Amino acid sequence: MASLFILICRRRLTRVLAAFFLFSASPSALRGDVVVHEGPDVRLFRTVNDAQTPFKTSLFTTTDNSVGVLVVGVPLGLIAYGFAAKDDEVLYSGLLLAGSEVLTYGAKYILKTAIRRPRPYETLWDVHVNNPGSADAYSFPSGHTSGAFALATMLSLRYPKSYVIVPAFVWAGMVGYGRVYNGVHYPSDVLGGAVLGAGSSVLTYALRGTVIDVFNSVTGRPAHEESSVIVMPLPRGMAANIHIVF
Repeated sequence: MASLFILICRRRLTRVLAAFFLFSASPSALRGDVVVHEGPDVRLFRTVNDAQTPFKTSLFTTTDNSVGVLVVGVPLGLIAYGFAAKDDEVLYSGLLLAGSEVLTYGAKYILKTAIRRPRPYETLWDVHVNNPGSADAYSFPSGHTSGAFALATMLSLRYPKSYVIVPAFVWAGMVGYGRVYNGVHYPSDVLGGAVLGAGSSVLTYALRGTVIDVFNSVTGRPAHEESSVIVMPLPRGMAANIHIVF
């Protein structure tokens, strides 16, 4: 009875996996004589990747190369300035940015090694590949996109102003689009990277108190407390307790 159950489960799993790969497969991916309809992921990939111009190639190569510089440089720059100027808010912004990027890239590495999805240029014919040196072994999720969206999301949470949010997400979106344009990722890789990066920053921000407390404990700094106002009703009026830490 147990053997029959396992056999049925294996057959169903095989059918699900086959349906998934047929959904996104193409004739070039199969490298055979059987013609298979390209799935939406591959069709969207070709739409973006086929629209090559010298200007866009230069632009999206630049956005590719900017990710490593900004993902490392912005957190370290804020941390250094925060220490030098004795500005805790700037220091903590840099700390949270660094924490979100570490979480993002750690999760990205685990997912890539677990899923092992090939790059588009490894399975499809007629792919325009630019900046191939920016691509590692596997495709899902997009590391460049996850890092960019982690940076944009945390900056937006720490500094919720339009002049921060709009440029940050425009840049992150260009990074994601460019990874498809450059032929190194499918659109689904970019979507997965965006969700991973944004989610990592939201989680890090939600746990910011714990992250900051651990940092202060390790570095021997005073415990961090946020400003608070407590108002209590009394029989003959109200009493307010205002606590502010500079």
